[in-house]
Amino acid sequence: MTGRIERGDLKPGQRLPSELDLSEQYGVARMTIRRAMKELRDRGLIRSVHGKGTYVQAPPATEAAVTDE
Repeated sequence: MTGRIERGDLKPGQRLPSELDLSEQYGVARMTIRRAMKELRDRGLIRSVHGKGTYVQAPPATEAAVTDE
């Protein structure tokens, strides 16, 4: 899912499917999806809103490189 976020397939603010739907889509256990989503949250790529769902986060702002002229 990281690749889909980085490529822009999943846009900031877009709601992700439920854990159950993702586990069926990827053919893995729900616990595996939970661990993956925790890692994505820890990396700041997604955010979860209790009772609402999980959403793609906007990418963090990057600092402009300072160059000497």
